[in-house]
Amino acid sequence: MSIITCPNCKSLLHQSEKSLRCQNGHSFDIAKEGYINLLLANQKKSSNPGDNKIMSNAREAFLKTGQFDFLLDSIESNINSIQNLPTDEHENIQLLDIGCGTGFYTRNLFKQQGFKKTGIDISKIAVASASVKDKESTYLVGSAFNITIVDNSIDLLLNIFAPIDLEELKRVLKPGGYFVKVIPIGDHMKEVAELVYDKFIPHQSTIQEDIDSIVLFQIIKVENLKRIISLSRADLLNLISMTPYLYKFDKEKLETLSELSVTISFEVIVCKYDLTQ
Repeated sequence: MSIITCPNCKSLLHQSEKSLRCQNGHSFDIAKEGYINLLLANQKKSSNPGDNKIMSNAREAFLKTGQFDFLLDSIESNINSIQNLPTDEHENIQLLDIGCGTGFYTRNLFKQQGFKKTGIDISKIAVASASVKDKESTYLVGSAFNITIVDNSIDLLLNIFAPIDLEELKRVLKPGGYFVKVIPIGDHMKEVAELVYDKFIPHQSTIQEDIDSIVLFQIIKVENLKRIISLSRADLLNLISMTPYLYKFDKEKLETLSELSVTISFEVIVCKYDLTQ
């Protein structure tokens, strides 16, 4: 059953040959790469919003090194420890990755469980890359603030380093569903920041307070992850190029960089949409 909705009228979309159509006649072509662009013109602040080709390629190259695999392990172990996630019906579990980028986390998390996976990102470049690499999942170009997914249809929602609208998130989650929010904290990439700023300001976030303010959301686990990773020049350049730090560097300074040890610090927040509260 389709869980994808029309961005114009919110009706369900159904596949008709090489496009998706709703009952009101709105139609969206399936791109040759396999994704569907559901981002309306009035939802864009530029002609090509989101990560560009440089950032997308750098992210994919860096994540392939395995330096962030400890984050994959943490997310899986935290979700697998939830006893009432239906383990005998994995093929029916709907997973939605909001801000999926090139789909690295979408395709690499829960490989063995057979979840039905959907990734959404505002970057057409990133989503096209995700679609080429992963033919098992569905990828959509769309906004995190107008999620083109039917109400109460998602069992498990991921949001890793990307903006989110918590009310929209609650709308698409099933009652009893879970979501995982990952943010940078503390000294994350401190050594890189010190190369471009006179003073490093540690990462801070109000996301836990924001989640607590949403009725029926319950934080059930918080895990802090920290590693010091040693990076070659190539991996360091990719790490920098997948973040906004890239645009803070002078080109000459980038060319002089060599290997560097960098602090990586994440917070993994696991939450439940709990109607029993």
